[in-house]
Amino acid sequence: MTYLVTGATGAIGSAIVAELQARSETVIAHGRSIRTPSNDGTVHWIGGDLLTAEGQNTVREASAGGLAGVIAAHGVPGSAPLADLTRAFTERVMRINFESLLALLEVTLPALRRCCGRFVAVASQAGLVGEPDNAAYSASKFAVVGWIRHLAGQAGDAGITYHALCAGCTESPLLTAVHDQFARAQGTATAEEFAALRQRSIPVGRFATPHETAAAAVYLATADGPRPTILAESGGEVVW
Repeated sequence: MTYLVTGATGAIGSAIVAELQARSETVIAHGRSIRTPSNDGTVHWIGGDLLTAEGQNTVREASAGGLAGVIAAHGVPGSAPLADLTRAFTERVMRINFESLLALLEVTLPALRRCCGRFVAVASQAGLVGEPDNAAYSASKFAVVGWIRHLAGQAGDAGITYHALCAGCTESPLLTAVHDQFARAQGTATAEEFAALRQRSIPVGRFATPHETAAAAVYLATADGPRPTILAESGGEVVW
């Protein structure tokens, strides 16, 4: 079966691609910065901006044969002290983290209908509980979670199911950069000290690995039988 993964060049996205490859699935791997389509075994790499007609057409054409699932793992950070937020910054975060998912579903819906597929959005625990100095990002992820819950409640859409993975802190360069921003905003710790404090607030005592978060996303996209609409994979920090 064929799965489309966006954000495939990031830490979580690339781990999702690897997890699907290990299951012998065919993967269409999308990365915004990829300029030239290429094939790597069972992985077909494509690129483009999902908010442009050209980027949307690329995805539409690549998925024309049908999709068993879409895993949307792209996004940008949005941390900043509330006093420093600008309208332009917040709108950019909302466009990339939320509005691009609307476009992605629109262009892949025919392919998903053909295979009674699954649409999985990699959201965040920040879409379940607001976080200090993270208003724009939390707003974008709350929008994703609310949208997925609405879609999941719509019956009779050709067997398509909709899911959101509300991931907690996952080891990645992006997380390191965000913790640096949090530390600077609070002015009380270095990024390393902030990360250590954050880990102590997580019941399991550590951050997730990209493989663990990827496995949760692939579970939602591939597992037989009922699956939760919203899955909080947060090490117990946020319970849903």
